[in-house]
Amino acid sequence: MAKLPLIDVTLRTNYSPHVVILGAGASRAAAPTGDRRGNRLPLMADLVDVVGLADVLDGCSLSWRGKDFEALYDGLARDPQHAALVACLEERIHRYFASLVIPDRATVYDYLLISLREKDVIATFNWDPFLMQAYRRHASLRRLPQVLFLHGNVAVGVCHACRVKGPAGDSCRRCGESFQPTRLLYPVASKDYTSDSFIKSEWDALRDHLENAYLVTIFGYSAPATDAAAIELLREVWSRNESRELAQIEIVDIRDEEDLRAAWGPFITRDHYHTTRSIHETLIARYPRRSCEAFAWATLQCDPWPDNRVPVTDSPSELREWVLPLVAEENRQESRRAPFSGLPCDQLAGWAR
Repeated sequence: MAKLPLIDVTLRTNYSPHVVILGAGASRAAAPTGDRRGNRLPLMADLVDVVGLADVLDGCSLSWRGKDFEALYDGLARDPQHAALVACLEERIHRYFASLVIPDRATVYDYLLISLREKDVIATFNWDPFLMQAYRRHASLRRLPQVLFLHGNVAVGVCHACRVKGPAGDSCRRCGESFQPTRLLYPVASKDYTSDSFIKSEWDALRDHLENAYLVTIFGYSAPATDAAAIELLREVWSRNESRELAQIEIVDIRDEEDLRAAWGPFITRDHYHTTRSIHETLIARYPRRSCEAFAWATLQCDPWPDNRVPVTDSPSELREWVLPLVAEENRQESRRAPFSGLPCDQLAGWAR
């Protein structure tokens, strides 16, 4: 059952989660000129060309040029005579995405991961491995947000028997069996988020967090018609959130505000939303690891906290070092029940030692 914001005034803490939903635009923003080797990140509109599927599709009798790839896949997957073709397409797509490597420089995924904490969640529709690769290079922080993969991911494997996920290629620590790849492609006319145990568990976790969220950031997700089932699931869960009258929705996208307002109107309460083209202009970047607290104290307590903007840098390690005072403050709260100060990092630097 949804609950009102879990605010502890004494500890100056808002335990309600910040939910971040990622679409393909987020991964394009992470690697706008390609991955570490210069390989392009495909979108559905150019997937056939980028991945190199034309030779496979030319071998079938269907007219495919100019068609949306998901719609094309939907038609192929429903016809048993195309089973071999479908298997070939799936294998090539998985192989291409699995070959991508996150750039060495800091990306938007590095900023997101170091700027959220355990109560928060990043839910992605993307297949590429960038988010998991960024997660691994910041794993030493320990206090990282939960990560959910709503459409599967090439960097994630799953043990269905033990209901455990982990890095692709690893083995389940419970039974020792190798993790199985997660499924990526589904017929668009009937995307089923319940029959696959892994996908169902990811969506169940998102439902729980979204129903109790205080802030929602939608980054590079266009809410395409092919994701109608997903959008309805999100809308239905958000409608049960008892704090949505107070909550804020942020939309990071290159589209005009009018288009974004039209696309996400059912999720927006009055004027409780903000649009921007840059992750650096969000509450996440202004109040890293304290976004829900800062927003709640400003709107409910009339006690705005000073900005504590994440520095813009190309160095992932510099980002990690910069955020350590905030992590130290979290450790201090947990061990000594000390309240959050609301102070920026430069005034907390001594606490990192």
